[in-house]
Amino acid sequence: MPYGTSALLFASLGVAAVALVTFFRIRRNQSNAAKASYPPGPKVANMPLLDAWVTYREWGNVYGNLIYLPEWNVLITNNAEVAIDLLEKRARIYSDRAICGGENLLSVERYSEKWRRDRRVFQQTFRQAAVSNFYPAQYYKVHEFLRNLIYKPGDAPAHIQGLSQGLVYKSLYGLDITPEDDLAKKATGIVGTFARALISGGFPTYEWFPWLVYLPSWFPGCEFKRVAIECGRVVEEVDTIPFDIAVENLKNGVSTSPIAELAAQRPQDYKEIKAMGTMSFIAATDTTMSSISSFMLAMCMHPDVQAKAQEEIDRVVGKDRLPAFEDRRSLPYVEAVYREVMRLDPPIPLGFPHTSTEDDFYCGYHIPKGCSVVANIWAMNRDPNVYADPDKFLPERYLNSSTGPFESIDNIYAYGFGRRVCAGRYMADNTVWLTVASVLAAFTLGKAKDENGNEIDITGEMTDLFFRHPKPYQSSITPRSHLAEELVLATVDHGN
Repeated sequence: MPYGTSALLFASLGVAAVALVTFFRIRRNQSNAAKASYPPGPKVANMPLLDAWVTYREWGNVYGNLIYLPEWNVLITNNAEVAIDLLEKRARIYSDRAICGGENLLSVERYSEKWRRDRRVFQQTFRQAAVSNFYPAQYYKVHEFLRNLIYKPGDAPAHIQGLSQGLVYKSLYGLDITPEDDLAKKATGIVGTFARALISGGFPTYEWFPWLVYLPSWFPGCEFKRVAIECGRVVEEVDTIPFDIAVENLKNGVSTSPIAELAAQRPQDYKEIKAMGTMSFIAATDTTMSSISSFMLAMCMHPDVQAKAQEEIDRVVGKDRLPAFEDRRSLPYVEAVYREVMRLDPPIPLGFPHTSTEDDFYCGYHIPKGCSVVANIWAMNRDPNVYADPDKFLPERYLNSSTGPFESIDNIYAYGFGRRVCAGRYMADNTVWLTVASVLAAFTLGKAKDENGNEIDITGEMTDLFFRHPKPYQSSITPRSHLAEELVLATVDHGN
C-alpha cells in the first residue's frame, strides 16, 4: 500500500476512533446524569483565559458554590469549604492531574506510584524539619537582593527575578546562576508553556481525550504532543546540567550542596533527584517573584502599613542589624503583612487543577470521572462572608482574628490543597517572609515623582493570565537611613 494511502487510512481510523469514544462518553455521561444531575453552570463555547478568576466568581454569584461546564468537563468552586471537602477530604479521588508535558514534574505529573516516589524524594529535602538547612542560602540571596536595590533601585523587577531564580540554584546546587544565564532562560521558558497547559481549555483535545498521547504528534488535534516533546527536551537539559556540575563539585571537593549529597546517599534515585531540582526552579520562578512583587507594590500604595511594620521592626529587632528567622514570632504585624499579601494577591489565582479519577456524588450532584476541578483561590480569599472589606489591603484583620497572624501555613490557600499541596511551601514561606522583613527594615518604598515633584500615580494593575503579578509601574526605593544602607552593604563582608 502506498505511503500516502496508508497515512490517509490511519488518519481516518483515528478520526473514527475519536468519534466512537466521544459517542460512548456522551452515553456514559447521560447514564450517570439519569442517576443524579450535574451541578449548574453556564454553557460556554470558549473557556475564559484573561482574568478567568473574576469571571468564575461572577458565575458563582449566579450558580452557587459548584459550577459545572459540561462542554469542557470542568468543575469550578469559589468556596474554600467545598475545595477542602473535595480536594482534601476526598483526596483519594481528586489528586490526579492531566497536564500537557508534565509527566516528569512533581507538581503536574499524574497521580501514580511514580508521583508518590518523586514526592517522597522531594519531601526528604523540603519537609518542615529540614528547611533550616536553606537558611544560609536564603540569607545570602536576600541580602544580595537588598544590595542590588541600593545599587540600581530602578531595576527592582529584574532583582526580584534574580532572587527567585537564583535562590533555588544556590540552595540546592550551591551555584550562583543569574537570570541572564542560558540555563535560567530555558527553564523560564518552560514556565510560560506550562502556564498555557494549566489553564482549563488550553489544550482541549488532550483534556477530553488523554489517550491521544499515544498517537503521533502530526495527528489532528495533537498539537499538545508537539509542545510536550519540546518541553521534555528542555526539561531534560535543565535537569542534567546543574545536577552534573553539583555532583562533580562534590566529587572534586570544590563545594557541597544538598542535591549532590542526596545523590551520593541515594544513587538509585538519580532521576527523581534531578527532577526535584528542576521542579523547584519552575515552581519558584513565578510564584516567589509574584509574591515579592505584590508585597513591594502594596507598600508603595499603603505607606501607613509600611510605617507600622517598620515601627515594629525598629522596636523589636532594633536598627543595628537586619531581621533574622529567629525574630519571626516576635513580629506579628510583619507576619500579618505577609499573610495579607498572600491572601489578596495569590501568585496562581486558580491554583493547579485537580482531576477526578472516578465518578463522584457531592451535595446531590454528579461529578464525572476525568473532571478537571478548579479551586478559585482568588475568589476564596475575597469571600465577603469570611473577610470584612475583602478587596482592601488590611493586615490588621489577622491581628484581630481569634487565631492571630501565626496560624497554620495550611490556611494559606495559595499553597494549594490536599495531596497536591505545594511540597516546597515551607521554604517558599520562609523566603517570602525574610524578604518582606528585610526590605521593610532597610528601605522606604513609595511613589516616584515627575520632573515637577508631583507623585506619579500607581494603578495597582495586575497581569491577567495563569500566573499573576503586578504590571510595570514607577516607584521610589530609598534606604531608610545612612545606617540602614551601611547595614545592607556590610552583608557582603559577612559572606551573606
